[in-house]
Amino acid sequence: MLRPVLSVKKEPTLLDDLNQALAGETLAAFRYLYLSKIASGISSLPLSKLFKEMADGEWDHASRFMERIIQLGGVPISKPVEWEKKAFFSYSDPPRRGNDLKAMIKESLKLERSSLEFYQRLASKTRDTDMVTHKMAMDAMADEAREERKLTALLD
Repeated sequence: MLRPVLSVKKEPTLLDDLNQALAGETLAAFRYLYLSKIASGISSLPLSKLFKEMADGEWDHASRFMERIIQLGGVPISKPVEWEKKAFFSYSDPPRRGNDLKAMIKESLKLERSSLEFYQRLASKTRDTDMVTHKMAMDAMADEAREERKLTALLD
């Protein structure tokens, strides 16, 4: 007797989620560092400093997620070409020139909001099963929310 082939959507594993976080944070860190260097214009110095602080925070998140992947016996994504494929957001090239500060802020807000959504899902997923990862997701979410508020204040 032939059995029907059922299509089952595979749920991402915790290691998949952590590698998504690593990829997203690595791309965000690079993007913010880049923006901190190219921002130009009369109001660019405070924004450059903010982007540099944000880059440092994202590098810290990437380091923590990499460490957690290793603790759980996984292998962190190490190829830059894979970061864009695995990230929890659609990466778009940053501007080549830094004179449109408002556009830089708006694009950064999109990134922060997709980060918040991702970490909310990760926190919910791990709440009852992995307290270490749950706390990491909650901490990252708090950091991203702070950055979102700072960026939003710049548009007001």
